[in-house]
Amino acid sequence: MPPRFILGIAVVCSLCTLGFQDSRAAIAFERARHFYELRQWDDAEAAASQALAADPRMGDAEVLLGLIATARSQFSTAEKHFLRAVALQPENYRAHAYLGATYLQQKRLPEAASSFHTVLKLDPKNAAANYNLGVIALAQHAPARALNHFEKVIGVNKSDVPAIIGAMESQLLLRRMTDARRSAQELDKLLADNDPRLFEAASLLAQHGESAAAIPLMERARRAYPESYDVNYNLALACLQTGQLDRAAVVLQPFADAHGKAEAFDLLGQIEEKRGHSEAAENDFNEAAQRDPANEDYRFDYGNSLVQHGKLESAMAVFRAAVSDHSDSWKLRLGLGSVCYLSGDYLAAVQELMEAVRLKPDSAMAYFLLGEAYDSAGRFQPAIEATLRSYLKTGPHDPWAYYHYAVILKGKEDREAAAALQRALSLNPDFAEVYLELGILALAQDKTEVAISHLEKAVHLAPALAAAHYRLGLAYRSIGNQVRAKAEFDEFRNLKSQENYRSRVLESLAAVGK
Repeated sequence: MPPRFILGIAVVCSLCTLGFQDSRAAIAFERARHFYELRQWDDAEAAASQALAADPRMGDAEVLLGLIATARSQFSTAEKHFLRAVALQPENYRAHAYLGATYLQQKRLPEAASSFHTVLKLDPKNAAANYNLGVIALAQHAPARALNHFEKVIGVNKSDVPAIIGAMESQLLLRRMTDARRSAQELDKLLADNDPRLFEAASLLAQHGESAAAIPLMERARRAYPESYDVNYNLALACLQTGQLDRAAVVLQPFADAHGKAEAFDLLGQIEEKRGHSEAAENDFNEAAQRDPANEDYRFDYGNSLVQHGKLESAMAVFRAAVSDHSDSWKLRLGLGSVCYLSGDYLAAVQELMEAVRLKPDSAMAYFLLGEAYDSAGRFQPAIEATLRSYLKTGPHDPWAYYHYAVILKGKEDREAAAALQRALSLNPDFAEVYLELGILALAQDKTEVAISHLEKAVHLAPALAAAHYRLGLAYRSIGNQVRAKAEFDEFRNLKSQENYRSRVLESLAAVGK
């Protein structure tokens, strides 16, 4: 969001000249202002310097020299002139404002904020100072403070589009979505179809998950710029995010031609995947990967599409080639490890997943897949246990990691396993698999009633969790409730053929690509 200057130069530089109108300084200054308005920087600078030579305390000449330096992007020079101007005229709020804008151009946010606060002390209703303080607050990740400043601007002028956009961005960051949508409606009324700020506002909405509110604005921008790639791409993306799949395909299809960008094909692949057109999705993902092989995300999306469609051999080839080209990509290692796991090559899976963890130590998905692979990991089991233990020492917000670690410890360190399960529950109170494991631990300790309570909770949260029905059947049988035991065993038999663990891996891999 750009800074806003306070007033035009023709107004700013009329402040102090009356007292010099018959002097050499006044004459030189008027010439300098004339040249400035003609954008003749060298002549303007020479004349302003002459004015200062005639009267070294002429603050307006320092301001003008600062503006000339700003026009040339010489911000350090501009700063020196504006500092001299505020020293000469400490009550000149315009000079403080230009100094603040110079700091803002240099991203020196604390100094800029200080200057704009000085402006507000001298001119409490100054809209530009409030706007710039809002911009600074957004850059400092303080949306509540930013919103306060933008609202002050809007209070003075309800049609101030930059301030409304700033307020909307602040509201989105604060998750005040109703207010953000209201701001979007105001912008919809104020902006013409061909105003670039219409698309800017729509993009902000979409970036913060308000795609439904963004689409009407994007449709208007598309009417003004029907050939714009950016407008059509973002409109298609917003339609995908809101489930308008056919509309998304229609909007994007013209841009996925022989001259189309890789990202357009990748997005079209996502759209076709959602539409259930698996072959078309694979072709689009492949096209994206071929057009930009250096992009690991496109390579991943193509391999993942093949995995999701059960084409493991093809997926294996795609991921192996991608890893060969991008050996330092944790994401592609994760994809290859997942394919190895689904293909039954558990040792290769663990090796790739361990490498993914090395490349990205905070990758929750890699730890999840390592936990899933533990039972079949053979000689790598101690390494997986040690890796999970080290990860959990960082205190991650990762209930699956605590769950998998507990499963590994079960039967060896039951107390520590129970503690890990409780930690997982504190992070996710509706974690069915954790209740299953707590039930198993309780059964091993002959705490049948406790076990039944946990297992009933498990099957309530996840009716398709076959192992929970089986364990619950055992618990009921142990207390002589044969009717309930039979019902649970029957349900277990109905469910046991389902590939729950395989489904979990596929779902997790799909989530990585989002």
